[in-house]
Amino acid sequence: MNYRDRTQIERIREEIEFIKRATASMDKESFLTNDVLQHAMCMSLLTIGECANHLSEEFISLYPEVAWIQIVAVRNLAAHGYWQLDMRQIWQALQKDIPELEQFLQKI
Repeated sequence: MNYRDRTQIERIREEIEFIKRATASMDKESFLTNDVLQHAMCMSLLTIGECANHLSEEFISLYPEVAWIQIVAVRNLAAHGYWQLDMRQIWQALQKDIPELEQFLQKI
């Protein structure tokens, strides 16, 4: 793994840790009524997607089991179409996709 990829992966890990801390004692209903937390989580997802977008093609090709394209797509939607985001889907991503990404990152 080159320095640039390592830096991007570390930033993704930091965002995952932030997401875990911010949502640790929260349930779906609390999330859906907390617009400040919604904005913060969308910013974290945007950051994760931005970092994924800067990973080298070599790195991405080594780990095709990760949905890198979808991660970047969420970033693009958060950046350019925030009003279109469905917070129920964001909550689902925080609860399912982020832990899966974290498990993957722990393996590499």
